[in-house]
Amino acid sequence: MSLMSPLEFAQHIDRQPGWITQLKDAGRLVMDGDKIDVEASLQRIEDTANPSFQVHADRHQENRERKAAGIMDDMTGKAGSAYQQARAMREKYAAMQAKIMYEKEVGLLLVAQDVKMAVADGDAIIRNRLESLPDILAPQLAAEKDEQKIRAILADQVEYLLDELSRTFNGMGKS
Repeated sequence: MSLMSPLEFAQHIDRQPGWITQLKDAGRLVMDGDKIDVEASLQRIEDTANPSFQVHADRHQENRERKAAGIMDDMTGKAGSAYQQARAMREKYAAMQAKIMYEKEVGLLLVAQDVKMAVADGDAIIRNRLESLPDILAPQLAAEKDEQKIRAILADQVEYLLDELSRTFNGMGKS
């Protein structure tokens, strides 16, 4: 019976320490105090393994072996022909470019410069309109005593500003 700490056991079976903690919490390790009984734990892990997870375990083991052998591609992290990977990337980017063109055509995508210009126009409209509000509203509000009419005048001016803004932004998608 050989005993190991959880960290040593994780290194021994080439797994992450977090996985060992999960096994411990699930009761799938044979413990002797704070040490793990290696042989008994390996047997219990095998006995309690879920067969449906074997496919995943095999794939991860294969990836670990490839990584250890140093045959992983630096760019994508996958093994295989560099020509095939370059061709696949070219196809992927061509498809992405076609998607961008389609989204521009149907109006789902806008040119960044157009959006910046529209936002700048909207900013100018808001600024000019807000700066002119005191001159426009002061004479109207000074003469008015009825609170409802004052509220209506203010609402009209705000609505006019919002309409101008809306026209500016709606025109952005049509160019």
